[in-house]
Amino acid sequence: MSAQKQPQWISEAEYRDGEEISPVKHEWFAGEVFAMAGVTLSHATLCTNTAASAKAALRGRRCTALGGEMRVKVEANGLHTYPDALIFCENARFEGRGDNTLLTPKVIFEVLSPSTERYDRGDKFTSYAQIETLTDYVLIETERVAVEHFQRAPEGWLLRSYGQRDDVLRFPDLEIELPLSEIYEDLDVPDRRDAPQLAPRRDED
Repeated sequence: MSAQKQPQWISEAEYRDGEEISPVKHEWFAGEVFAMAGVTLSHATLCTNTAASAKAALRGRRCTALGGEMRVKVEANGLHTYPDALIFCENARFEGRGDNTLLTPKVIFEVLSPSTERYDRGDKFTSYAQIETLTDYVLIETERVAVEHFQRAPEGWLLRSYGQRDDVLRFPDLEIELPLSEIYEDLDVPDRRDAPQLAPRRDED
């Protein structure tokens, strides 16, 4: 989801109070507020499909999946944002009224758009990587079947790329699989057939 900067500085407490009454979601970082812009039908479909597929796969387990309504806070740097979909497990930690801010996601999914792709791959990933409970970060393209799955490992983040509808995302820690055919259901987009299979990504200092 795209974020557009607002020109005022506000505290974290003011931001949270404002979010409770605002019809528009905002991201907050270091006193700056960014309005979350609307999304395309393809983007919304991918968000819904991803959350639904993950929730179904997790049925009967001690984890669950949610769509883009759950706010996440990165405790290490204070970033507040709304991932497009996420997974969290039992004993998760929350802040805020009514447990409206998740501190301990296990998996985060972001659907890429032209206005956010650089951020989602760069600074946002660097922030998310500071969440100790996060084991997986998944980026999903809208214009073609293309998914990048980053998995935390002792040597850094390992990347697996997928580009065909019959590919399957695997989450060993959760013992679940998410078929790309479910993620891209109802979308008429081409496969990405040149997807590499495995590459490392080091954490940035």
